[in-house]
Amino acid sequence: MKFMMAVAKAINFFRIFSFVEKMVLLSRLNSFEKQSGQKITFIPQGSYKLSLMGDLSKFKIDPTSHLKSDAVIECTGGVIIGKYFHTGRGLTIFSTNHNYNSTKLIPYDATDILKPVIIKDFVWAGANVTIVPGVTIGEGVVIGAGAVVTKSIQDYAIVGGNPAEVIGYRDIEVFKTLQEEGKFY
Repeated sequence: MKFMMAVAKAINFFRIFSFVEKMVLLSRLNSFEKQSGQKITFIPQGSYKLSLMGDLSKFKIDPTSHLKSDAVIECTGGVIIGKYFHTGRGLTIFSTNHNYNSTKLIPYDATDILKPVIIKDFVWAGANVTIVPGVTIGEGVVIGAGAVVTKSIQDYAIVGGNPAEVIGYRDIEVFKTLQEEGKFY
């Protein structure tokens, strides 16, 4: 009986914790939307954590796109996300870097190097994808889970790995037909 009561208390604690976490996210999401001047669609997938940081006026995301749990996006260098972007949990995007080529300090100096990240329409990024500053991801790209995108990716490519490399391409004819027919998810 004592065990069952302890289990019930633990379950109740986690329900309260989850509710509080959700309320904190909704408050932060409201703040992110005000700072960026747009609606941001968030889909929780296991948690209610989302971090948008830096200059949110340089963050743009189409209303048809969404972010999921544990996303971390640094916006100061500019981040633009096109239509129908889908991502798994744990997306990380950096749009600034340190000046590791400094002639005054190591490992880097106080200079921020700003480089925008552009994600075009109909991109699908798997869970735990990292995208570094200055990358453009082409239309229809698929990024495999855990990939680290260190260079721009051409349209319709399928990439994976660390660093991400092209491992295939979508069927462009089928893609364009579905696009023309307005068959979007």
